Amino acid sequence: MHGESSERWVGLDALRGADMLLIAGLDVLCWHLARLFPENGVLQGLGRQMGHVTWEGFSVYDGVFPLFVFLSGVSLCLSLRRSGASWGRWRRLLRRALLLVMLGWAVNGAVTLHPASMRFASVLGLIGLAGWAAGSVVMALRGRALPVAAVALLLLAGVGAAQAWGGDLTPAGCVNARVDALLCPGRLHLGSLDPEGPLCIVSATGLCLLGWLAGHGLAGTPRPTARRCLLLAAVGAAAAAAGLCLPCIKNIWTPGFVLLTAGAGALLLAGAELLCEVAGLRAWALPLRAVGCNALLLYLLTHVLDVYGLAERLSCGLWGLLLPSAALPAAYAATVTAGVVALALWLYRRGIVIRL
Repeated sequence: MHGESSERWVGLDALRGADMLLIAGLDVLCWHLARLFPENGVLQGLGRQMGHVTWEGFSVYDGVFPLFVFLSGVSLCLSLRRSGASWGRWRRLLRRALLLVMLGWAVNGAVTLHPASMRFASVLGLIGLAGWAAGSVVMALRGRALPVAAVALLLLAGVGAAQAWGGDLTPAGCVNARVDALLCPGRLHLGSLDPEGPLCIVSATGLCLLGWLAGHGLAGTPRPTARRCLLLAAVGAAAAAAGLCLPCIKNIWTPGFVLLTAGAGALLLAGAELLCEVAGLRAWALPLRAVGCNALLLYLLTHVLDVYGLAERLSCGLWGLLLPSAALPAAYAATVTAGVVALALWLYRRGIVIRL
């Protein structure tokens, strides 16, 4: 636990906070509002975007988790830039990865003595292992941009080649399913495969390295400049366009999906930094920044605790008195979202930032 560093980028924290809020109440709020107002086209569109596509394709919700991976690469660039690439830093990255793997088990469910019933792969585990692998590559190459970019593209090309020639890109026939059955103990999330399995970790490492490159491009000066932000936006648009030309399947992290999410992440990061660092418009971002500074803690709280049941208890029946029964789910989701923001602001104003 320690105070906030003055070197943190406002836009980066705000973007991470917005991403966190999408899985901490806003998603459920959009679903219930869409059900409550079936004639509202905007809400129907938002509701559709707050769910995963069945297999091939892309929705906003499909980009939430990859954006965390991309932003972890940006943060990796800033942390290595401050602390230097050393054996101690590598050990800290490994320790962080192992802690995230264990926290991921806790989020998945109770750790048991029957491995066959456990799910070992997890969202947090993938973030930790991809960050450790990407950090190892960056330190081995001494943070030189061109070799790092080459490794990122080679990883994605290797995964793409394995997927194209090793299967038929279906849940049962893809090479990811065979690798997961061979290397993943316990229960697979989708039955035949796991979207956080070994090959997905390789793809996520490539995405994390692309995030590092984005951070490297912006960090040439103490704070991002307009020129660097616009250049990053142009590169991001090109990457997203390239991704749209390839198969885009989130559950197996195809190269097309990684390039699309990396491009979208670069565009969002460039826009956030233009607003916050270049234009100096920071006041609007305070709630999002507060959430972003403690994203891991808030993720654990909202995914381990029954926050919707807690919201119902804390409201003491007030929503039931004021609103019709059809509106209660939306009211509880709004309460959860407001509670997350309030807790984040309370921690932020006391200088409490908890991270691994």
